[in-house]
Amino acid sequence: MFVLAIVAAVVGAAAAVMTFMSLGSEGSEYSVCDSDGLLLQPQSGAAAAGSPAAAADGPPGTEYETLNGEQLQNAKTIIDVGLDAGVSEFGLVVAIATAMQESKLINVDYGDRDSLGLFQQRPSTGWGTPEQVQDPVFASRAFFGGPGSPHWLAPTNRAEPPGLLDIVGWESMTVAEAAQAVQRSAFPDAYAQWEQMARITVAGITGGDIDDIVLCGPGEAMTCPATNLDAEAGLTPDALRVLRCLAQEYAYPDIAGFAGVGDRPANPDSDHPAGRAVDVLFIQGGAMTLPKGNEIAQWVVDHAAALGVKYVIWYERIWSAERSDEGWRPYEHPSGADDDTSAHRDHIHVSVYGNSAGTGVGSWVNPVQGTYTITARFGSCGDLWQACHTGIDLASPAARPIVAASAGVVTTIADLGGTSYGRYITLTHPDGTETWYAHLEAYAPSLGVDDHVAAGQLLGYMGATGNVTGRHLHFEVRPDGGAPTDPAPWMADRGVEL
Repeated sequence: MFVLAIVAAVVGAAAAVMTFMSLGSEGSEYSVCDSDGLLLQPQSGAAAAGSPAAAADGPPGTEYETLNGEQLQNAKTIIDVGLDAGVSEFGLVVAIATAMQESKLINVDYGDRDSLGLFQQRPSTGWGTPEQVQDPVFASRAFFGGPGSPHWLAPTNRAEPPGLLDIVGWESMTVAEAAQAVQRSAFPDAYAQWEQMARITVAGITGGDIDDIVLCGPGEAMTCPATNLDAEAGLTPDALRVLRCLAQEYAYPDIAGFAGVGDRPANPDSDHPAGRAVDVLFIQGGAMTLPKGNEIAQWVVDHAAALGVKYVIWYERIWSAERSDEGWRPYEHPSGADDDTSAHRDHIHVSVYGNSAGTGVGSWVNPVQGTYTITARFGSCGDLWQACHTGIDLASPAARPIVAASAGVVTTIADLGGTSYGRYITLTHPDGTETWYAHLEAYAPSLGVDDHVAAGQLLGYMGATGNVTGRHLHFEVRPDGGAPTDPAPWMADRGVEL
């Protein structure tokens, strides 16, 4: 499922999070986890006083969960064009799911053969000139078809090529069937994987109800309700867990408040600006500060794996997940300062990995989400390779999400064009091991070199770039950053069967 960003986009004054009603039957509700660990969970009835729905300013649709900026703008354009054409909510879902499968909602200038743009429309089959099909408004009008299509033919009372509104019976089809009726793809079932994401996006942009949001996650990740505190803004899933679960476990005056991204803007070297840290604040001079601080800090340590905690600093001591066998160790501020704030005597600092709660520090996961076929193994030799194969190839006709096999740092994001690895990413893990992910169709939105990623975090999508014979992930493992080793037994030793 596509990754929805954690931070709510705000068009207006107030930040909020959303839940959405199912489009299938009026009054029914659903919940869904996305790849960033968000659970969108509607509540029955009207919003309670003080809830985001009750407090939000502005008309419906002015606040919603975001894709990245470009994707969100393209989604809004598609939906605006559809609404202008009188397309139903279901038709908008079909369009968003189609654009996600075809281009990840990015207005790309490349594709299979001469396919271009959001819907990968081909000039050679009559969809328009290259410039036209890369115009999001033109492309959207063409996809929806009907009288508003640039290809409308009055004598035949339909567009040619036909768009969604020109397909007889499209309203009674599934999302995938309706998309395929327009697109005529070689992979007709691939659209179905984006239906839930498309429903969420359409509901959000067109004015879905804003009620509540909680976190979910893999394994033993903790789940705690939203606090509606301003400090939640911009936090990664693990940092949200820390804040929300502490707020649930402890009440004022034990905890006076929290500091997040916007509360620590002057410290660019910390995890705060990246949303990977939370400070737990106390009432200054409170008699219970030290003993209660000890209790709270130890509670965080005791639940570190379920919260995705990397390290905790409190009262001149530090605990870190990677050196957990040493327990609490002496801490000195890097600057040498010894005031209460620098020595963390007036607050607890908690840094997190980002989105690793429940996976366990150092855990490994399969780099492909979904089914695949192994088409080439390590050490295979032949005309397909300049030298014998240095990884394992995991193939699927669908653009499967590719995720980090373990927590690490992004060291390379590169595009070698039609040669070698094509679009690829490399990660360096804490023990020096490198993992390589090659032939990607697209990178995860906003991913950058030097970013810290958690096990299972989205890196991109399976593609067919570079020296390939079909869509697949070429996955390499290089212990200590050296020569490649066979990924299959190496991952099996870490509990992952490729």
